[in-house]
Amino acid sequence: MTRKHWLIVCFVSFIHLLVFSHRMEVIPFLVDLKDLYGVGYTEVGGLVSSFLLGYAVLQIPAGTLSDRYSPKILIIVGLTTMLVTSILFVFTHSLFFALCLRFIMGASSAMIFSPVIKLISIFTPKEKRGVSIGILEGAAGLAMLITLTVFPFLSSFVEMNILFLFLSLSLFPVSLLFLKLSTKEGIDPTAINQKGIKKSDFLDLFKNKKIQRLMGISFFGLFGLYAFLAWMPTYMESALGYSKQKTGIIMAIMMTAQILAAPLSGKISDLMGQRKSAIIIGSILMAMSSLWLFFFHDQGIYLVVVLIGNGISLSLAPMLALATEIADVKIAGSVISIMNTIGQVGSAISGFIYGMLYDAFGNFQLIWIVCFIAFIIRICFCFGELENHREKYLNVRKKEIRAHS
Repeated sequence: MTRKHWLIVCFVSFIHLLVFSHRMEVIPFLVDLKDLYGVGYTEVGGLVSSFLLGYAVLQIPAGTLSDRYSPKILIIVGLTTMLVTSILFVFTHSLFFALCLRFIMGASSAMIFSPVIKLISIFTPKEKRGVSIGILEGAAGLAMLITLTVFPFLSSFVEMNILFLFLSLSLFPVSLLFLKLSTKEGIDPTAINQKGIKKSDFLDLFKNKKIQRLMGISFFGLFGLYAFLAWMPTYMESALGYSKQKTGIIMAIMMTAQILAAPLSGKISDLMGQRKSAIIIGSILMAMSSLWLFFFHDQGIYLVVVLIGNGISLSLAPMLALATEIADVKIAGSVISIMNTIGQVGSAISGFIYGMLYDAFGNFQLIWIVCFIAFIIRICFCFGELENHREKYLNVRKKEIRAHS
């Protein structure tokens, strides 16, 4: 890969960092927001779910549009929309209006994510795609590190709305820089004979058995994953009595493990010539972690969060890389959008279900069991033929290396 390719990967990864930060920003403050709006955990959990639901609703349109037209335009529109709605969210005291704004923010993030993956799949060769997407997922881990750890620490000195506003305003210079960079570096894969796909061809993707199994992997994976991402801070603060600062330290360890492991997990899947083995290993790590929390609560919590961080990386980066390789790269945006739509439906449902379980039973034990079951089902979807065998993969890889040389 050239310096230009790495520049594109790093910059769009930074965009992903900001977008993912907006997704996660409310999570450390669910207890505070519950008091602000005067509601229960079921309702305040909707702030997480509404974002994910908006993200899911617009995933497929964003993916197909990125295949047919310019990903650059979608990214600019998404950044602008998120900038406006996130600023409005800072100043609202209405839960209903807040839910609506979070839904629109989620929809705008969908206009960014699929086109970003599309850019990476176009501009990086297959043998480097795993590590490139690993860098992207490392940026997501850094976003979680900032929102789940740095923000709770800073909340001791400034109000949470100031933190939200700072995150929102940071989108403005990034949008301007993206406009300049995209013009200078030619970040627009429409120049590479992108004609998109017909409606009938798009519907045929749902009949592909590998894509059907990828949908199952995504749904149950993200449903279980959000038990850790969205509810671990609340679990430690509300159920275990940890302070925001101690909770932030523990989440920092989890996110640091995820950041360090993300590019490595992508690189490992590149070297192995397959993605599903990494997905299975990551799912096993997270299933084991949920069982540990069920039986032993916070005993060995620091080791558990390291396992979760590694499990996140091994589960997500190879899954995204796999989505770009099941079908032709020209329709990678559509395949990614299908996978993400199903996955984000699982994420959105999880916010309400986990909140309802906690309100009904007053503890997290049932949540960890449901999380464990989700990852076991996910592992089952990985069995059987899901991708090319190593020999076929290496043959394709050799051809691509010769073509690039």
